[in-house]
Amino acid sequence: MVSLFPMKILSSDLFVKSFQEMNLNPLLHAALKKIEISKPTRIQSEAIPTAQTGTDLIAVAQTGSGKTLAYSLSALDKLLSKPDSRALILAPSREMAQQIYNVLLSLCADLPISVCLAIGGTTGSKQANQLKKHPRVIIATPGRMNDHLTGNKLLLQNVEIVVIDEADRMLDMGFAPQLKSIQNTLRGQRQTMMFSASFSQSVESIAQLFMQHKVVMIRSEKSEAPVSTLKQKVIFLDRSIKNDRLLDELNATKSGVIVFTGSQESCEFVGAHLKEYGYSIDLIHGGLSQGHRNRVVREFREGELRILVATDLLARGIDIPHVDHVLNYDLPFKEEDFLHRIGRTARAGRTGMAITFITPSDRRMYEKIKPTLAGAKEIKALPNFSFIDRSQKFEAKSVGRRDQDQKSGGPQKRNAFRGKK
Repeated sequence: MVSLFPMKILSSDLFVKSFQEMNLNPLLHAALKKIEISKPTRIQSEAIPTAQTGTDLIAVAQTGSGKTLAYSLSALDKLLSKPDSRALILAPSREMAQQIYNVLLSLCADLPISVCLAIGGTTGSKQANQLKKHPRVIIATPGRMNDHLTGNKLLLQNVEIVVIDEADRMLDMGFAPQLKSIQNTLRGQRQTMMFSASFSQSVESIAQLFMQHKVVMIRSEKSEAPVSTLKQKVIFLDRSIKNDRLLDELNATKSGVIVFTGSQESCEFVGAHLKEYGYSIDLIHGGLSQGHRNRVVREFREGELRILVATDLLARGIDIPHVDHVLNYDLPFKEEDFLHRIGRTARAGRTGMAITFITPSDRRMYEKIKPTLAGAKEIKALPNFSFIDRSQKFEAKSVGRRDQDQKSGGPQKRNAFRGKK
């Protein structure tokens, strides 16, 4: 047991090998059969029976391990047993919320449960009208949900289940005020479930805000490591040959590929380069409209697009079965985002390949993600590859500056000369 003021976090030893042993509502078994899911993943085998006890739950598991279905089935099972109860599912991005919404729609196709999506970039008045009808399940981003609550504090009446997905991302995206406002609006007893790929200080602070005094945690031993079905390849190369190598790697596969870039500018540049060479691609980054982003995800999901170039906006939560390859054209700014990027493939037991470009200037981030690359095949496309030693470069600059100071009579005199130019 780990003490966490003012809560106590307990571990769970519940584990059920099959959906049939979970005592789920028969309608959910029919829904699972319809979408052709027959065997639970490990996180589902642990989280669903634990959630059925009614306890608050923190589940930490690898990206791609089946967390969405775990909390969806847990929530729907309770809603079917309590016809007056409702559920709120919060996700950090519009794309994630849209994907969760699609999962819930498929599960609820033959259930007496209504589902509503509340995200930015779409018509607010239409959403407001749907929310006023008190749908049984609301999937929302914190910002848009808080906007709706500002105009109507009663929209969350009878919400007895709160799910916070990708909890480790919520505070990084600046959602603390919105989460607190939503929590202040909730009334009565409720069960809170938080699902995350890591357990950090930000997750802990959200848990303290939403949860009661006793919380059960389920944590995969390898929650912050790649899944075993993922193969990796690291290519050490110079920046000047990245574009050519990108073409080589794309030509070597015929399956779905996500190319991750480090910025909107890089995303646009890579996209233009691929279009120039005749590739049918599209882009996703924060500077594009929500309508564009929705269309691109839909076309990629349906196989109309084979190659998608994206920023880290798409690094979390998106599950598209035919993505067999992820290619890191640029490294991310945060090491945890690397794990989420490569988690877009090899999901739910499927195999996949992650390819990562490393340039001489990538030393700092490479050292941070190196544990995640254990077992990766290493290729030196640049025979004499070596990282830039920035400390020596800085020292050389400092020495040069001192020599120049001595020649010019010191930094003050040199600066005085500059002022006269």
